[in-house]
Amino acid sequence: MRRWGFLLLLLTCFGAPAAAQEVKDLGAHRTSSEDFEQVLASKCTICHSRERIDAAMREGRDLDLIEAQMIKRGATLTETDKRVLGTFWGSPLKKNP
Repeated sequence: MRRWGFLLLLLTCFGAPAAAQEVKDLGAHRTSSEDFEQVLASKCTICHSRERIDAAMREGRDLDLIEAQMIKRGATLTETDKRVLGTFWGSPLKKNP
């Protein structure tokens, strides 16, 4: 019985923090569709209508090219903004089966 208590104590003290640290070190971040909408609202719809953005997604326009053009014209996109846009580009327009 004491062995199990000691093992549980070891796992609690050393196992869980090590596992949590491992996830943190991987830079895990969950991106949501709310993040996507926030980036569109704060970065894209300042200059463009949502209809224009949706049309670009429907047409399958190259996101990297669009981002480069935006930056050339003065937009500020962080790496997080780019990751969020890249994750969801085109997907909000896909119909659910």
